[in-house]
Amino acid sequence: MSYMGICAFEGPTHHRIDIKYYPTLEYPYALLYFTGSDMFNRSMRLYASKIGIQLGDHGAVARRKHQNDALWEKPIPQCLTEEEIFGFLGLDFKTPKERDL
Repeated sequence: MSYMGICAFEGPTHHRIDIKYYPTLEYPYALLYFTGSDMFNRSMRLYASKIGIQLGDHGAVARRKHQNDALWEKPIPQCLTEEEIFGFLGLDFKTPKERDL
């Protein structure tokens, strides 16, 4: 569920507001998605797609994006933390401060 709106301050200044609600099981994926630079997120999603996983803010699914990509054939674990997401992908955990590429 999400809300997108505009907040107006005194004068001509306006700001966009996005409020998103995620179910508990999707929260670690949403947190990961929104705490990295654009380049870090693209790199991580590209890596996941090459091993046959589509990674997004709602979770991970086994899906081949390109014909040359591998297809993930193991069960995708239920990840409750960002660290678990990195672990199941076989990557070293990066804190949000380390995700600025």
